Amino acid sequence: MNKEEIIQQINSCIECEACLEVCDTFKVTQNLLQSPNGRLKIANKIFNDEIISDDELKGIYTCTLCSMCDLFCQKEIPISEIILESKINLVEKKLGPLEIHKQITSGIIEKQNSVNGNPEERLSWIPEDYLKTELFEKQESNTLLFLGCMSSFRVKESASASYQLLKEGGYNFKIFKQEPCCGEYVFSSGNLHLAKKMFQENFKAFKEAGIKTIIATCGGCLYAFNNVYPKYVDGWDIKVKHIMQVIHELYQQKKLKFKKSEIDITYHDPCRTGRKLRNIDIFEEPRELLENSSKSLHELSKNHEFTPCCGAGSGIRGVDSSISIKIGKSLFDDLKTDTLISSCPLCVFNFNYVNYKTQSNIVPIYITEYLLKYLEN
Repeated sequence: MNKEEIIQQINSCIECEACLEVCDTFKVTQNLLQSPNGRLKIANKIFNDEIISDDELKGIYTCTLCSMCDLFCQKEIPISEIILESKINLVEKKLGPLEIHKQITSGIIEKQNSVNGNPEERLSWIPEDYLKTELFEKQESNTLLFLGCMSSFRVKESASASYQLLKEGGYNFKIFKQEPCCGEYVFSSGNLHLAKKMFQENFKAFKEAGIKTIIATCGGCLYAFNNVYPKYVDGWDIKVKHIMQVIHELYQQKKLKFKKSEIDITYHDPCRTGRKLRNIDIFEEPRELLENSSKSLHELSKNHEFTPCCGAGSGIRGVDSSISIKIGKSLFDDLKTDTLISSCPLCVFNFNYVNYKTQSNIVPIYITEYLLKYLEN
């Protein structure tokens, strides 16, 4: 959207406030500046070149970009897209991003990951038995397992379990020895110029490696490759899948079998593997796999495309961690089981953080870690 279209969309708001009822940040803060309706008003000032306050700036940067408000807007205003465009505008005016975003972006440039991980430890998750035979880029395959920053450095079980399940299922793929950052964090902070540069460099690396399909373990990476790269990368022709889709295929082909656990579990649909995705539906595959490998599978009161954000989307944890904790805790309060399964490592990471901060005794697990535990040999 151009500036005129954005202002027109903002002015079409009828102040029904339906978005307030579904906005996770507003529900836990009761701060109108941290609500979809309030953020539209801030965006209006931004695109009309008016001065905004520090609190209004924070209001824009505490949006998780979960897109729940988009589903409920009575005028079908693409609210989350306007908020993202506001960030891009702020960066162009050198009024954004916030200092925390600048620090993390500097780390991405220096270390090729958004979590300040030591690049030399990126592959520490590979099981020793597999490391001896791993060929990396030399593997004869046009399919890349892309682990991403969170799986590689913070929720390593999601990387190792995904890798092992593919190996156990006889699936042919390769991994990069020096995997780059997908750039989604840079993009969602509003630094479009740098993000597009990263997208182009990554696309070039993928093509040089002969990649035709990318399998992502992270919701953020999946969202970037599926939604964002096609928009900004000329000639983008790489097919994108989530690890759950591939594991489900192997399960249907009877190349992977799972036994029943003795525990009750609840599944959480991440925003970026659910309602934010375009042309991909990943709701039923994880549920079928979990139903066949658990004592019983439970749902949150709102699920599928209406599932609440974990509380960590779009870098909000670095801006105001208290909001992430409150959003995560409200989701915990909706659980009927102690075990919470998710298919995004960022969600699992934040749930672990919320669990520690609130002493909730919830056990968050990435879905492939759970499935590997109950894999039939």
